[in-house]
Amino acid sequence: MPCSAEQESERGWVSREVEAMIAAWERGAQVTAQDVLERFAEVDDEAAIRLIYEETCLRREAGQQLATAEVVARFPLWGAELETLFECDRLIRSPRAIALYPEVGEMLGPFLLLAELGSGNSGRTFLASDPALAHRPVVVKVIPDDQDEHLALARLRHTHIVPLFSEHKFPARGLRGLCMPFLGGTSLARILDDLAEVTFEQRTGELIVKVIDRHTGTTPGSLRGDGPFRRSLERASYVEAMTWITACLADALHYSHALGLIHMDIKPANVLITMDGQPMLLDFHLARGPILAGEPRAGRLGGTPGWMSPEQEQAMAAIVAGRPVPLAVDGRSDIFALGLLLGEAIGVLNSARNALSRQRRPGVSLGLRQILKKCLAPKAAERYDDPAALAEDLRRELNDLPLRGVRNRSARERFAKWRRRHPGGLAWGLMVLLISLASGAALATATIVYYQRVAQVQLLLDDGRSARAGGRFEEAIRALGRGLESAAAFPAPEDLRESLRGELRLAERGRQAQDLHRLADMIRSRHGIELPAEAEGQPLLRLCRTVWERKDQILAPGTFLSADSERTIRTDLVELAAIAAELRVAYAPPGAVADARKDAIRWLGEAEAGCGESFALNARRDDFAGLPEQSGTRANGVVPRSAWEHYELGRYNLRIGRLEQAALALERSLDARPQDFWPNFYHGLCSYRLRRFDDATADFRACIAIEPGSAVAHYNRALAYDALGRRDDAYRGYTKAIELAPRLAAARLNRGILCYKTGRHAEAVVDFELGLEAGPDRELSGRFHLNLALAQLGMHDKRSARLSAERAVTLGCAEAAPLLDELR
Repeated sequence: MPCSAEQESERGWVSREVEAMIAAWERGAQVTAQDVLERFAEVDDEAAIRLIYEETCLRREAGQQLATAEVVARFPLWGAELETLFECDRLIRSPRAIALYPEVGEMLGPFLLLAELGSGNSGRTFLASDPALAHRPVVVKVIPDDQDEHLALARLRHTHIVPLFSEHKFPARGLRGLCMPFLGGTSLARILDDLAEVTFEQRTGELIVKVIDRHTGTTPGSLRGDGPFRRSLERASYVEAMTWITACLADALHYSHALGLIHMDIKPANVLITMDGQPMLLDFHLARGPILAGEPRAGRLGGTPGWMSPEQEQAMAAIVAGRPVPLAVDGRSDIFALGLLLGEAIGVLNSARNALSRQRRPGVSLGLRQILKKCLAPKAAERYDDPAALAEDLRRELNDLPLRGVRNRSARERFAKWRRRHPGGLAWGLMVLLISLASGAALATATIVYYQRVAQVQLLLDDGRSARAGGRFEEAIRALGRGLESAAAFPAPEDLRESLRGELRLAERGRQAQDLHRLADMIRSRHGIELPAEAEGQPLLRLCRTVWERKDQILAPGTFLSADSERTIRTDLVELAAIAAELRVAYAPPGAVADARKDAIRWLGEAEAGCGESFALNARRDDFAGLPEQSGTRANGVVPRSAWEHYELGRYNLRIGRLEQAALALERSLDARPQDFWPNFYHGLCSYRLRRFDDATADFRACIAIEPGSAVAHYNRALAYDALGRRDDAYRGYTKAIELAPRLAAARLNRGILCYKTGRHAEAVVDFELGLEAGPDRELSGRFHLNLALAQLGMHDKRSARLSAERAVTLGCAEAAPLLDELR
């Protein structure tokens, strides 16, 4: 269709501006799309997007580091169109043609590259030494600088996921480096390749270990492992080994899915078997959140042909064709790929590789085939609901227990499992049979019933133990309670009863610890710096007292969880004791302050006796006792040593206004543990209060990388952007915070003010009215009504503006009084 003269003129205008922008960059003047857009009152969408894309290309050509997500964030009005454009750009642009990859023997930043371990679409991986740490061997994955795999990896800390040590940027090369531990070993793909010439009958777990040793021995700096994982592999059959590896990967995926990340590229090449036999998941460069059916633009999506679920393949085809995604793509897509991985490894897939073959393999039971059939169901709804359920069935198969997610169809197989669980059971049964022949049918029947009931109680014990180990304490308590009830109904063996009671004590303590941690984290997020108003604080004080009265039960001598859980329990109790002590003093009537201080000091002493010395306790005890202030680098004369002690001291200094000392203590905490959320968060607050707004945005960006679902992190980064005058970024941040926490009134207020300042008065009114519906406190309500009055005045609605201003004055907002006088 021919263009109109007006359209042709518009296109000519854009072309001239693009040419001028290119010429300016060649002269060294970095003219931006924003500079051009600000000179024109009205620009259509197509022209704006072209200008923004041209600036992006110019920055790349100049060797500047560029994250396309930041470009989208700068221009939220065209965010969806830009995401689609950049996705197409990634498909047609070869990263290797832009990024300057290093070679073995080169220094890359602080790393000396020793050997190349592998390469793929997402980058190249090197074995390197770190001269700063006694030439410790590390793995450095080098990727193009527009990839964001590090944001996914930074959030993941799991036994079966390779962790991220640090991220390094190399803008001159257009690269970033991800530093990870060197664990030796080799990929599952290489193991399967090496075993391809070995018949399935001849394969064993010991042979897998030999393949690992052969590959590890060719890598510089490798050491032979000798851990429990390796010994388990050596003793296992081949099918048992692959089943166990898959169960471990399912555990890792369950953890990743709980954080909202779907891997999207499960295949043998992305599984590392370390030199001590530990399976670990690699390569999260395609990881992303779930995709809903009908999404018109699903953003970045990738995968490896032959290793994708049907719905993932259809989604990719739809995106390429510009159509909405036909089916949801969620965690069940990873379960399909995991089924492909296990089926391929044990040789039971047909030629199409998406269903089971009829060929029988030695060691592959009917139960295992049923598990795989469920994983490979064409419809996602027919697969396991989550990887945890798959992992449980795989382990039940390994331990000869009845399966949960599929039918146990073979009576013969069930009997064989029972015999393996009870090696002497058949002999005992025969003896019972002989006795029954002599003593009569009644005794035989009673004996059989007895052993059946014992088996049922044992199964409940196994279920309870599994649920407790997975952190599902309510489920564990229910199963173990049923087990004790069943055991009480007949003379069950005493060792079985004692095992049930012991597991129940652990499960109940685990539930208490879980509830305690939720309460402590709520206190850290909402009241870490400022105490709540009395109306909110009094119920919190009563709750803390109630929990504190049960501290002896929570500490429960003789009932031990993991070492990390025990430390967390003590840390959380300290948090409760500290806030309770402060609230007790803060809300004491004027004549009872001295008694309140004594109570507070007593609580702090009890906390120290039960949980050990803490800077949080020492600092508050000094304060309540009226001791002279310390230098800000110690509490009660003690210098902090651990990352947590530096964090506690930093947070306390921040609370009492020693900002520089707080920042120093928090920096030392982050030096030791940069992956912790709270030190990053409070360092961001320090930076903001010290007016170091660029540092604050970096701190809150780290928080978002660690916990993307944290509304408070998005909100505080938006505040820092607002202070820097980056209004588009601030608007995007407030919007994200509201999406995550719709009742976060402060985000509504600040976004509304941004809209008001930029002349979008109607949008501002909507934000202020919705913010008031969230039920803010009296002071914040007054500010809402004041700004609502200003926005209504901007819309020439003087009557509504006067009513809002009157309400603001009634709520004690002094700033509203001059406006009300003017309106009257």
